[in-house]
Amino acid sequence: MEVDKKSEKKSYFLNVKILRQLLIGLDDLMHFTVALVLAVCGALILFQTLPNLLHPDVKTLLHVLNDVLLVLIVMELMWPIIRFLKRESFTLNPFLYIGIISSIRRILLIEAEHSIVTQAADYRAKWETLWPVLAEMGANVFIILILAISLRILAGRSDKVNGA
Repeated sequence: MEVDKKSEKKSYFLNVKILRQLLIGLDDLMHFTVALVLAVCGALILFQTLPNLLHPDVKTLLHVLNDVLLVLIVMELMWPIIRFLKRESFTLNPFLYIGIISSIRRILLIEAEHSIVTQAADYRAKWETLWPVLAEMGANVFIILILAISLRILAGRSDKVNGA
């Protein structure tokens, strides 16, 4: 009777171990698939942007810059997935980089939109239309500053952990 319980318990643990390995393998496959989709999206965005380089003017170059920064954001999203697949520890750095790149991208777009509007005939900057632009740009600069300080703090912590 006792032998049956031991073999039953062993069989249970074996089944759990097999199921755990199956789930881990499935999780790895899903992460790999997401990374592959991100890479394809980045490549497609770049491919779509290439024709804009044939007709360079201010609008198209700003569009190219916007798309290239978007590709950088997409590629930065791959780093946590790569670290996960390599079984390395989680880090916030890629997300901080994404925030910085996104804020820079937004500042460039705000400035581009504003400069296009100001080039219109008989445009005179009025405080009512200018202050929202300046406020949004200031908010993005503040976000970049906070994220850069966060990166510096994290770098200091990792130096202490690594013994440097």
